[in-house]
Amino acid sequence: MTSPKYKRIVLKLSGEALAGDEGFGINPAVIKSIARQIKEVAELGVEVAVVVGGGNIWRGKTGSEMGMDRATADYMGMLATVMNSLALQDSLEQFGIETRVQTSIEMRQVAEPYIRRRAIRHLEKKRVVIFAGGTGNPYFSTDTTAALRAAEIEAEVILMAKNNVDGVYTADPKVDKNAKKLQELSYLDLIKDGLQVMDSTASSLCMDNDIPLIVFSITEEGNIKRAVMGEKIGQSLGGNDMGKQVIATAKEKMSKAVQVFTKELATIRAGRANSALLDKVTVDYYGVPTPINQLASISVPEPRLLVVQPYDKSVVSDMEKAILKSDLGVTPTSDGSVIRIVIPPLTEERRRELVKIVKKESEEAKVAIRNIRRDANDELKKLEKQGEITEDELHGFIDEIQELTDEYIKKIDNLTKEKEKEIIEV
Repeated sequence: MTSPKYKRIVLKLSGEALAGDEGFGINPAVIKSIARQIKEVAELGVEVAVVVGGGNIWRGKTGSEMGMDRATADYMGMLATVMNSLALQDSLEQFGIETRVQTSIEMRQVAEPYIRRRAIRHLEKKRVVIFAGGTGNPYFSTDTTAALRAAEIEAEVILMAKNNVDGVYTADPKVDKNAKKLQELSYLDLIKDGLQVMDSTASSLCMDNDIPLIVFSITEEGNIKRAVMGEKIGQSLGGNDMGKQVIATAKEKMSKAVQVFTKELATIRAGRANSALLDKVTVDYYGVPTPINQLASISVPEPRLLVVQPYDKSVVSDMEKAILKSDLGVTPTSDGSVIRIVIPPLTEERRRELVKIVKKESEEAKVAIRNIRRDANDELKKLEKQGEITEDELHGFIDEIQELTDEYIKKIDNLTKEKEKEIIEV
């Protein structure tokens, strides 16, 4: 017999799933069907944790819309999840499955308080653990609870069971006949497009912790087992999220590399006064090398004049010496409290030297971009070997990385041309 794909799972049940077609309350036949499916999976040796919603009994948001205090309404919703959890526990135990209910809000007479280590220990003993009471905080959904608990107990996947819905659609397919099933989604897509699969907090938690999500219909008997065995059912999210995260990280790093290059260019004197010229100049302040711009206010009252006003007059002399020793090629003067720096016109020889410096900085920035590209491609190839992304996805992601590389190198080229023009202009 084939082994299960997942060893520890979180099954997310909406309250509506327990209500069946009635839409309200607890349907005994539905509860029995879900318990039977969980039993099938538990008997395979899979460690099963369950998070149950309470929408079949009460929704905090609905109570708030009726004029209730939102926090109070949400606590009522948490109590509804406890009722559903106890009903599911009873049904599971009737099938002979040891089950524990843990609540975020203490109610020791009916359930254990949520304790992470104890929950993991129950799972290791092959007991089903049902997490009730949400996170124990108002304003947070049971979707967020599922994502949070999955991260805490190190679950390998979240199985999101829906009532007669087998994936992610543009609208509720039970209400809108024109609703279309969306393909190749990621958590980033859920967050960006505001798709109502799970809230943005839950999506972010899953994405940050690399937890895959399978959205499927609970009403078809045996679907939980099929999902656990790795069969293609419903819709999976998170498989290529890792690849998209690599892309996003590479883009962020490339953007920072360009920002650093821009700052470096600002410190290169081009015949005009610019407060950034002093960014690299440091003074020994109480034994600590400290940038001048942290010890003084710097202004540009005229195109060729910098005025430095130290907060502590005792460092005026040290600042003068530091500026004089720098490679800026300027001579500061002071009256004991304020330092003035007149920016002299650049000689032709100095202009050529500065252009060389700009080109050197430009090349170093491009090398940084290419190194980011190399690291990203290596990470993508690693994901492909681990089976996290397919070969086709790998090629697509590598193409995206190259497009990013071309885009940011072009930005560096444009900044370089602008700086060279600034230096050359008399």
